Amino acid sequence: MAIAIKLTPEEIDRLDLSPLQQFLEPLITERRLLDYHQALRFTIDYPRPADEPNLELSELPSVRLWFIRADVCYPWLPYLLDWSAGELVRYGAMLVPHEFHPQQGIIFNPQALDIFVMSKVFVLWQWLQAQGYPAAEKIKGMAAMFGYELDRELFTLLQSHSKPLNDSLRGSKKGEA
Repeated sequence: MAIAIKLTPEEIDRLDLSPLQQFLEPLITERRLLDYHQALRFTIDYPRPADEPNLELSELPSVRLWFIRADVCYPWLPYLLDWSAGELVRYGAMLVPHEFHPQQGIIFNPQALDIFVMSKVFVLWQWLQAQGYPAAEKIKGMAAMFGYELDRELFTLLQSHSKPLNDSLRGSKKGEA
């Protein structure tokens, strides 16, 4: 079940998250986010500069800024992205410095990618634990999309020190039980 969220140039330029919020907020309220694992895609129609018509979306500052804002508001969003359609890697490209090579594709800055992947591992671990869903294998799968192999001991360590961070990681509204 793929869900496409269309982003217009106007929404991107205004940093308007409402297309994403309209999809997520009912799921947060109903506690149904887990039902949409790897289901979300973004359809982005954003004009390229006339002198650089072949720029990738992740090379456009306005588009990147929209995704940075979305990531701050919904740090667990990678869990919902359609990984098999390339949405997770594209999302990473919006947030992590990289270069494009014709033969090799996206080449991420290694240190920045380390920080991104591990921060998402920690966020998703906390969020999924708060949902009552032990999902080490899903988190390992996300890391593998970026070429990382996570050791089982990492999750043992996380489990021994696991406490929910806050309501936004749980995907619930403040005051909700």
